[in-house]
Amino acid sequence: MTTVSGQVLVTPRLGPFRDAVLRVRVLDVTQADAPARELAAVVVEHFTYDGEGTVSVPFRLSAEWGARRRVVVDAHLDRSGSGTVDTGDALTVESSPVTHQETPVTVRLRPVPPPA
Repeated sequence: MTTVSGQVLVTPRLGPFRDAVLRVRVLDVTQADAPARELAAVVVEHFTYDGEGTVSVPFRLSAEWGARRRVVVDAHLDRSGSGTVDTGDALTVESSPVTHQETPVTVRLRPVPPPA
């Protein structure tokens, strides 16, 4: 079992929000063109941010995977709590790979823009 730890950065770019849900997941993304397989997750409910400064939300998860697997951390800030990605939510948009070395991961979020 490997411990995956790090932080999710919440920045003023996301604007203020109340009672959001932050979900951080460890995903096996080895298979191209296939859904990622969730290995572990943590949920922070009722998350509120005043839009001032950068807030670091720490996480620590345990997951198990084989040596040849490609594993990443992702996060979804769900403002409505719907469980789906909506305008105004925030997501990871860069790959945050993890290894068995247990090196901390920093996850950055970007807002989901309105549809074009």
